[in-house]
Amino acid sequence: MKSTSIRLAYLLLLGVCVSATNTLQAQANPTLSIQGILKKSNGVAVDDGTYSLTFKLYTQETGGSVVWQETQAGIEVSSGIYNAVLGAVNPLTAAFDQLYYLGVTVGSTELNPRVLLTSAPYALSLIGVNNKFPSSGGVVADSARIATNLVVGGNFPTTHSVVAVGGYLARGGTPGLNGANNNGYAFDGNSGDKDSGLFSTADGRVSLYANNAEVLAATPGNVTVSGSMNANSVGINNNGSLSYNGQNDWRLVETNYFEGGSNDGWFVSAPTSGGNGAWNNGLISAASAVNYGDFAGWALKPATNDYVFKKQFSPPGTYNFVKVVFKFFAIGNWDHGDAASVGFAAFANNSAGTGIRIAWDWHPQHHSNTHNYNNDAFRTASSFDNVPDNVSDQWTTGTMIAKRNSSFWLYFGYANDEGEDNEQFAIGAIEIWVK
Repeated sequence: MKSTSIRLAYLLLLGVCVSATNTLQAQANPTLSIQGILKKSNGVAVDDGTYSLTFKLYTQETGGSVVWQETQAGIEVSSGIYNAVLGAVNPLTAAFDQLYYLGVTVGSTELNPRVLLTSAPYALSLIGVNNKFPSSGGVVADSARIATNLVVGGNFPTTHSVVAVGGYLARGGTPGLNGANNNGYAFDGNSGDKDSGLFSTADGRVSLYANNAEVLAATPGNVTVSGSMNANSVGINNNGSLSYNGQNDWRLVETNYFEGGSNDGWFVSAPTSGGNGAWNNGLISAASAVNYGDFAGWALKPATNDYVFKKQFSPPGTYNFVKVVFKFFAIGNWDHGDAASVGFAAFANNSAGTGIRIAWDWHPQHHSNTHNYNNDAFRTASSFDNVPDNVSDQWTTGTMIAKRNSSFWLYFGYANDEGEDNEQFAIGAIEIWVK
C-alpha cells in the first residue's frame, strides 16, 4: 500500500447498517457492518490490494475525543470498495444512545470529513413517540432499566412509575438477608435493603416481612401477627388482648355455660367431719347440670349443699388480673331460716384450698310462702302451672377480680341451716376474663 498516494484522498461512505436487528443489544460482542470507497485526491479509486485501516467513533464531526477505536489489517479493497465489520478486533463498547461520527485512518492520516452514522431502515421505527417492536413475539433481555415509566397494556401514567393492566407474578419464597433470594415484592430506598415487602413463603401463605423477619402471615381462615397491631388509640397485642389509649381491656378466655348437661370439668369436694361448705379433702365425681328454662338457662347443682364446687383454670397469654363473672342460684329459699343462708365464691392456689381467698358472698332474699316459686300450692293457684319442681327461686350475678398472672382454682359453696331437701344452690354461666 502506498499511503502517500491517498494522503489527500477522501472517504465516501456508501452505507452503514446493522448486520442484524438485535446484534447491538443482545450479543456479548456486538458488531456493526460498514461499506465504503477509498479514492485518491483526483477522484480515481485506489489501487486494488489489502490495506490497514483504523476506525474511530466520535460524538463530534470535528475534534472531540475518541469513544471507541480499532485497527484492522489486511482489509481487501477492490475498485476502491471495501467492507469491514466494526468490533471484530475490539469489543464495540459504544452505547449508541446518541449520534456518532466515524473516522477512518489510512496509514497515519485520518480522512476527512468524518461520516455520520445513519440508521438501518427498520431502526427508524424506534424514532418518535409511537415506537413498537417487535411486530410479534416477546421481548427478552438479560436486564432492563426504565428511565421514566413502564406501562403494560395501558396508557402512560402521570404519577406512577409502573402501570399494568393485568396481573403480576413474583417468585415465591422468603426474601433472605438483604433480599439475597430475589423473591416476592421487596422495597428499596430509604436505606432499605430489599428484605422488606410481600412474600409467599409456602403454598396458601402470604407474609409481610420487615428486615427479613415475618411480621404478619395470612392463610385461609387465619391471620397471625408476630408483634402488636396498633391503630390510633386501639392496640391488638400478640397475646390476644386489646388496649385502648395504652390500657389493656378485659378479654374473655373461657366459658362454662353447662349447655346440654355438660359439667365442663367441675368437681365437688365433700366435708371430712360435717359442717357446710367444707373443701379440705380430695376430689370426687363431678355433679350434673340441670336446665332451669327461659332466662335462667343451664346450671350445675350438687347432690348436697355440703359439697363445694371447684375447678382449675389456666388462661392463655400474658395477663396480670383475672375476673370471674357467674350466676349463683338459690333454690327453695322461702322461710325465716333463709336469713342465715349464704352463698360464697373464692380463689385458691390449689385443689386443697391452700391460700384460699373468699372474694364474694350473697344472702338470698327471704321469701314468704306466698312468694315461694317452688311451693306447690302457690304454683297451682297461679300461672306457674308449668314450672318444674326445684326451679330456682332467684339468682344473682356475681363478679370477682383478683391480681393473678398464672393458673388458679375457683371455689363455690353454700351454707344454710336446712337440708338439701328444702334448700339447694347451683352455679351457671361462668366466664373467665383476663387483662
